[in-house]
Amino acid sequence: MKKFIAVTLAILLVVSAVFVLAACNNNRRGEFVIPEGGYDGSAVTITFISSMGQDYGTILDEYLAQFKELYPNITVDHQRGGDYDSNRDIIKTQLGNNQAPNLAFCYSDHVALYNRSKAVVVLDSLIDSDIQQTHADGTTEQLGLTAAQKADFIQTYYNEGKSFGDDKMYMIPFAKSTELMYYNKTSFDAWELPVPDHWFASDGLEGLATADHTSMEYALAFIKDKDPKSTPLGVDSGANWLITLFEQFETGYTKATAPHYLFDNEDNYEILTTLRRWYQNNWFTTRQLLSGTYTSTYFTSASSDQGKKSYISIGSSAGAAKQVPAASANFDVGVTIIPQKAANTPINQSKVISQGPSVCLFNSDNPQEVVASWLLAKFLVTNAEFEARYGMAAGYLPVIQSVQQLDGYKQRLEQADTKENIAGMAAKLCLDYKDALFVSPAFYGSSEARDQMDALLNGCVILLTGSTDAAAIRKGIEDQFKDALAKCEY
Repeated sequence: MKKFIAVTLAILLVVSAVFVLAACNNNRRGEFVIPEGGYDGSAVTITFISSMGQDYGTILDEYLAQFKELYPNITVDHQRGGDYDSNRDIIKTQLGNNQAPNLAFCYSDHVALYNRSKAVVVLDSLIDSDIQQTHADGTTEQLGLTAAQKADFIQTYYNEGKSFGDDKMYMIPFAKSTELMYYNKTSFDAWELPVPDHWFASDGLEGLATADHTSMEYALAFIKDKDPKSTPLGVDSGANWLITLFEQFETGYTKATAPHYLFDNEDNYEILTTLRRWYQNNWFTTRQLLSGTYTSTYFTSASSDQGKKSYISIGSSAGAAKQVPAASANFDVGVTIIPQKAANTPINQSKVISQGPSVCLFNSDNPQEVVASWLLAKFLVTNAEFEARYGMAAGYLPVIQSVQQLDGYKQRLEQADTKENIAGMAAKLCLDYKDALFVSPAFYGSSEARDQMDALLNGCVILLTGSTDAAAIRKGIEDQFKDALAKCEY
């Protein structure tokens, strides 16, 4: 009997240890246990870091006031930071000093970085909660998402929140965008130049020598011939460009499981060799090559006299309004999907990178702050009126489908043009191509990989300027890839 009791106690101790370790691991993974009753009405202040400019932030301010009416004891400190990467770096520093915000705009790469220290709240318990929360006016709402609210999300955007390899939700979509191609329609029409729908000439010939007149390669050579002082193409994000090319051509970028980094290969050397030649021909520039100046400033320029003029601009749909020139420039803008791998690629086979903010929550010693932060995030992203107003103003695609049923939103899409309502045109195109969107895998190191794509493009295109030594150029490009890989793996 004593032996039986001893064995039983030993088993219980082992089982207890397993549960303790599991509990510790859950805490380390950011699992959140909702306080009984959810938000208890106590006074809390939550910090929300976004990348909104003043124009779009004023729309948010209106809805923060509405949220305050529902929950008068929740104070929101909305901090408008810089761009997404700047905010990432700010939050990374704050995490190191135990000063994280309560919720923030994020990309999946950023969440993977923050979660290195298990700082991000797993949202599943909040999303699935059926606790009833009472508003100041006596009405109630479900703490979690209702079945209808879950179904309302555009699933591509919703599912990105659980793309971290463990099928748990770490972020909720806020507003989305993609990259579009803006072009000088007045000049294209006058020159009878086809709008390019794919990148590289299919016959292997370069520039004006190719018979592939719908390729970007031909268009850039043609424009340079017509306006030698111009830089025909401006690309705002060099990193997005490379990631998109690697996705379209299926040459490898990253994957969620180790080994994560796939971009160091012969096919990608060829792509960068071609882009180097384009750059050496002065056919394109990027925001990074211009030390942070958006390439839309070249696109909207009235003159190429100072060499600062482009005729094609690839940039975010959220920045559509920045692509409209002043009246003095005197040209009309066209806008369409970015080029693909091959001509006439159907929508369901096209690849366009998905961008735009999601929202993540950060762990706090006060669970009421976490619940309050969730209530705010839920209030905004499930509010069709807010999503419509914010999306149309900023050129973003709303993340819930019910927005498209609002009369005002439908009217804005119907009245979309490339002048006064180019943001509407951008949103309309985003909706048309939502099935073409892709996102890159998110893991610890994926944010660094994205940064290295900018450095890789810059390093390759300026390599051995003026040289025609093919072997030296190839060796230099390979070295650039090896250096980028080493920095990712460090």
